[in-house]
Amino acid sequence: KTRMIMHPPPPFHKIPSAVKGQNLIDPYSFGGVVEDPSSASSPPFESHHHGKRTKYEWEVEREYSLALTAAFAFADSLTHGACGHDPIELDVVGWNCLIKACCHRGAFHRALRILNETMPQKGIEPDSYSYNTLLAGFARVGDVASLKEYLIRMTNKQVPVTKYTAQAMADGFLNVGDVSGASSMVQDIFNQHDTLPPYTTHLKIIEFALSNGLIFEAKRHVYFVQQLWKWQPSQHHDKKFCKIVDATKRNPKLSRKALQKLFRYFHEELNEEDFF
Repeated sequence: KTRMIMHPPPPFHKIPSAVKGQNLIDPYSFGGVVEDPSSASSPPFESHHHGKRTKYEWEVEREYSLALTAAFAFADSLTHGACGHDPIELDVVGWNCLIKACCHRGAFHRALRILNETMPQKGIEPDSYSYNTLLAGFARVGDVASLKEYLIRMTNKQVPVTKYTAQAMADGFLNVGDVSGASSMVQDIFNQHDTLPPYTTHLKIIEFALSNGLIFEAKRHVYFVQQLWKWQPSQHHDKKFCKIVDATKRNPKLSRKALQKLFRYFHEELNEEDFF
């Protein structure tokens, strides 16, 4: 049978929640060696110890990423009118670009500083794109703790939860092998926030389940897809949400025939009794 081989998780220092508030061995001073704080053999972390700094302090160093340094230098030049133009203050789109640059270079703590401190100080409210960019970054390194924390922040601040939010949440769970958590998260977001991820997320959940021998979880998500087939809007649902559900219901990749073909690829059967 076709089975998936999962890659090991990234080094602990790349996971924001794993190094939150910790001082780490500076890779630029000690040849790139980073100690795991969870290891019993590692010395205790000490504040103001030579060669030990927070992850944020690493990330603001020029040597951390020349591309990131260039992005911030250019943004700074815009605000000072360095090229002879009038000073240009960054708006939410400009700050979102810097958050994205940070996430793609692994500088999550620098991105969080922008979201939590810099933007509010400038009187700018982070939007869905701000949060979704961070969530997508957390998902890539499998930081489920940070994903949950910032989803709660989004809802508390009444920032709209979109299909990209649902996609990032599901990807984060899948990247740590939690297929059940990914499926449950998609269903919870559907029920609580009236949104669905792109159709590829549904296929990804089913494929992860089948390739890891979790047939029950694969069929559980198929059952959810069937519920979408039979879903009917009420007067409380807006047109945008109804359009998203209708597009998912009509997607040929999520049809009965397509799902049965997907199961057969993994040498499993999706029989008539599995449909209602």
